[in-house]
This record gives sequence, structure tokens and C-alpha cells, in this order.
Amino acid sequence: MSGIDRTFRHAVGLLATALIAAAGTVVLTAATASAEEQSPCPDRYVLAVDGTKNFDSPDSIDPDSPLAEISARYRAPGTIVEHIRYPAVVVPLPDSGSSDEEAIAYDRSKEVGHQRLRETIKVRHSSCPDSELVILGYSQGASIAGDVLAEIAADGSVPPQQIRGILYSDPRDIRGVETRFPGEVIPGVTLGGGRDNFGTIDVQRICIEGDAVCDSVTPGESDEWLKENVTGYLLLHTDYPDYTP
Repeated sequence: MSGIDRTFRHAVGLLATALIAAAGTVVLTAATASAEEQSPCPDRYVLAVDGTKNFDSPDSIDPDSPLAEISARYRAPGTIVEHIRYPAVVVPLPDSGSSDEEAIAYDRSKEVGHQRLRETIKVRHSSCPDSELVILGYSQGASIAGDVLAEIAADGSVPPQQIRGILYSDPRDIRGVETRFPGEVIPGVTLGGGRDNFGTIDVQRICIEGDAVCDSVTPGESDEWLKENVTGYLLLHTDYPDYTP
């Protein structure tokens, strides 16, 4: 690979990383705290995984995020809504408010979110096997939630009729930024490529056309790909609470 090719590849990768990271700079992107437990078992648990945190937020928990508004619509008798706490970072910025995990980056952030979502699913399904599990994910959280749903589809740990997912602006969607610009960007930040292996689990992907996180433009498609990605992201990425597919 020539020096020019390497420089171009690095620039594209940095753009992809910036699109994911910027989710937290346009709007606060974490979610509300867990709902109180109820007894007996509820009809359903709604488990929400938010996107990249705002610089002023300690982690993924923030009541002003798009997914907080979306998940609030599920609150009703017989339903418990919980939000998964994880670092929700992309690059390890100093004094970013991510407490004891502020030195980590995207790969480790996703690992923590993945582990905590899987643990919560295991506990809820073990204690209430007849309760439906609804998994919501937004942006970085959609990447995490989709990975977990694909893993469950493969291992069968939850029957497919008991679990479903809704992924908002999934970076690993068919045209997502992780799908179209895969590979390591910098140490600790790896874009994992596409993912569409949910088996018979009902997974709905919601993507606003032009939102560069889930519908990115490549250099081969447009000479204005950079401008289109940045503009589309800024205008559309936080519109999901008001978007009707």
C-alpha cells in the first residue's frame, strides 16, 4: 500500500470515528436510571442502551438523550424500563467525565456495555422466563445491542419468541459507518464491519436516510462525501424520537 493510500485510509477512518464520537457533542446521549423492580414478574422488560456520551455526562445515563424519550413511551403497567450503564466513550479524552474508566476508548466501552447488557438479560430472563425482553439501542448503544442480539441468536440463551430488538442508527447497519469503513482507526478504536445475523429474533433497524452513522456515503459514491456525511449527521442524527419509519 502506498503512502498516499495509507494516508487516505487513515483519514477515512478518522472521519468514521468522528461521526460516532460526535453523537455526544450534539445532544446529551445517555439515558434515565433503572425503574424500580416490581413483583410479580412484569409482562415485559425494556432494556435500553444509549449512544456516545456528552462531554459533561459521566457515562451513558442521561435523561435528555433521544433514547430516554423513546423508551419513556414504553412506561405502562406491566412494563419495567431499565437503562444499561456503561462508559459510552469513543476516544479516551482526559477529564471527559467518565470517572474511573476515562482512559478507555471505543472497543473497551463496547465490551463493558456488551457485558452489562448480557448480564441484565440473563438475570431478568432467569427470574422471569415468561416476560418479554425488548432491547432498544441508539448509535453506539445500537452497535452494542445488535451484537448482543446476534450472540443470543447464535447461542439460544433466550428463546427468540421472548426477545426482540429495535436499533436506532446502528453503525453496523448495511450502510452504517462501521460497515462501510471497517478496521482499526487508532489503537482502541476499531470499526467492526457489518452485522446482520439475528436468526429468527425480530430485530427492527430504524435509520433516517442521510444520517451518516447508519447511512454513510463513501468516497466512491460522491465527490462531496465528506460534506454529505457531516451535514447529514448534524441535521438528522438526533431526530429519532420524532421520526416515523
